[in-house]
Amino acid sequence: MKSTPTFAVIGRVNKGKSSIVSTLAEDDSVAIARSAGTTKVCQEFPIRIDGRTVMTLIDTPGFQQAPRALAWLKDREVSAANRKEVIREFLSTFEKSDDFTDECRLLKPILDGAGILYVVDGAKPFRRNYEAEMEILRWTGQPRMALINHIGEIDFSEEWQHALDQYFSVVRQFNAQKVSFEDRINLLRAFRELNDSWRESVDQSLHYLQNEWQRRQRFAAHSIAEMLVDELTYFHEIVLEPHEKIEDYQNRLEQKFHDHLRKREHKSRSDIEKIYQHLQIEKNEDELKKPIFDQDLFAESTWDFLGLSPRQLLGLGAVGGAAVGGVLDAAVGGASFLAGAITGALVGAGSVFYFSTNRFASLEYIGNYLRGNSIIRIGPHKNKNFPWILLDRALLHYFSVRDWAHSRREVLILNVEKGFVSDMGNESKMALAKLFANLSKKAGKNTQDVESDLEKIILEILQENKPH
Repeated sequence: MKSTPTFAVIGRVNKGKSSIVSTLAEDDSVAIARSAGTTKVCQEFPIRIDGRTVMTLIDTPGFQQAPRALAWLKDREVSAANRKEVIREFLSTFEKSDDFTDECRLLKPILDGAGILYVVDGAKPFRRNYEAEMEILRWTGQPRMALINHIGEIDFSEEWQHALDQYFSVVRQFNAQKVSFEDRINLLRAFRELNDSWRESVDQSLHYLQNEWQRRQRFAAHSIAEMLVDELTYFHEIVLEPHEKIEDYQNRLEQKFHDHLRKREHKSRSDIEKIYQHLQIEKNEDELKKPIFDQDLFAESTWDFLGLSPRQLLGLGAVGGAAVGGVLDAAVGGASFLAGAITGALVGAGSVFYFSTNRFASLEYIGNYLRGNSIIRIGPHKNKNFPWILLDRALLHYFSVRDWAHSRREVLILNVEKGFVSDMGNESKMALAKLFANLSKKAGKNTQDVESDLEKIILEILQENKPH
């Protein structure tokens, strides 16, 4: 018996074996193609947590000549007691020949002690010619489980179930495109019951996987909270010579300010994708044609779907210690943020200018410098809905990445009409509103206490929303 649970994923070509390996191992580098025979040799995919291998999956070639191989085996069978030895004889006879190449490759790891995960396509009807390969697997004497993978729309699961029950101790329905963390855990638990000698190592693997899941949630909550604090307190300063006007720097300041916010959000998203092992995930980045999920942070339609409603903002205005009032219209509509110009006039030191405040930040003189120079500060963002927009986008990204199966190769698009924050409980909204109001006064100051409280609330949200 191997020191950690090892399972050979077996089945006919093009039935989703590699997809299941990719999903269970959380490895989006596994080659998946529609053409038959993508897997040519056995390839091991260890599942590691904190440097420790907790489980190994072996992607194998599919059966090619199972009926002929079974006939060879039956010719040499004496009784059920010598079947495993006949399998070994088959392997030693053909392993170095050009005959039964795929059968030898897939049988070797099983004879070396791997359990069997047999995969069939539940969208195709059962045929008797599958019985030969299932019989060969039964001859190995290894613990085995069957997965009915759903590749298409038609469902022949019931007839597959009746057939598989005769050859496998455990049969499970599975969908490699929609698998959740709980599905992986339940699969391991089922393997635990197949062989008493496996229980200790499987229990250890279960323990490490569950701890890893909790660690990822804590990491994500920290990443989102850190991003929110940074974005809500960010400002940029420049020094103007006496002869210079702020209008000369308007476009440059807008660009620098908003580029920082976009890059900061992108970093948080990238960190979360990495912690969930999505290293090659593809997303649509076309700003003009993006669906809501991938839209630019300051795209106009983003504000029509995410964040809080005008009524909700008004209800929370008093909690934050500031009236929503005149910025309410800016929170839910109006001109795009780059369309504006300075609308005020400089009255004196400390006077505030606003660039098109619809989706923007204040621009202000904060003091004089040597030789008559002036210090100009842009930011932090003043819009009352901005923190809720950021949080909504972060949650939408987190849950879609968390629940995205590693076997999926299409572009990630989240098609929703609204986000999460509008449906939050009042208690969570009130607590968040207080923290956001506090952050609005923390630019350039210590924010560790607010970030810690924010992280706790976000972690509760992540824990309450279980994978579907």
